[in-house]
Amino acid sequence: MLVRQSFIYEASLLHMERVRKAKETLNKEIKPALCYALERDPRMASEIISKAFGEVLDLIAETDRSLAKRIEELSEADKKIANRIEELSNEVNRISRVVGTLASTVGRLDRRYSKLEEIELRGTLENMCFSRGFEMDRGFIARGKPAVDALITGKGVVALVEIAMRGSSKDIRQLLRASKAYEEVNKVKPDALFLLCVEEPDELTVKRAEKEGVIVTMRPGEVIRTLEKLRKPAV
Repeated sequence: MLVRQSFIYEASLLHMERVRKAKETLNKEIKPALCYALERDPRMASEIISKAFGEVLDLIAETDRSLAKRIEELSEADKKIANRIEELSNEVNRISRVVGTLASTVGRLDRRYSKLEEIELRGTLENMCFSRGFEMDRGFIARGKPAVDALITGKGVVALVEIAMRGSSKDIRQLLRASKAYEEVNKVKPDALFLLCVEEPDELTVKRAEKEGVIVTMRPGEVIRTLEKLRKPAV
């Protein structure tokens, strides 16, 4: 766009300069001679007019050649710019694909990392349950019923545990549905519902959990201590 504007401006200046020179030539050289010739020698006047037309035609031809050359240069510049734009566009597309691939890869790695962290937290909880006399099992309740990550029993206590990276309203809903299903199937209401998080959950999730009676913690030890407090004496 800037190249084209520069060309138009340059061509306009060139045209104006040559028109000015043509007028100057007519006024200083041809016009006085033509006036004299018209009065004294018509044949000379005709020759002067022919010469003037010839010079004007030469001027027009020269201007046309200059304009044609500039147009050719402009076309070549436009072509180079278009090619460069296409190259840059292709490069941007390539980079976009690379970024997309990297984002996908990072996303998969993040999910794998999160899962490993959850598995490690689960292992810690399971070891602590075993050492304190509780049994931790998979959170399967019954076929077709909502499940959780872990079911802890022992010492007259039943607890459901959902393990998550940070925890969310989705995890809370899963715990509540699983608790209801457990009560329907076993005719016993779970004594405690835990949302065990790898990282600190947001405040909104914590408040929602408290409202629903779900205990949110990042420490497996807190789960065990709570279960110890809830233990029921043997009959």
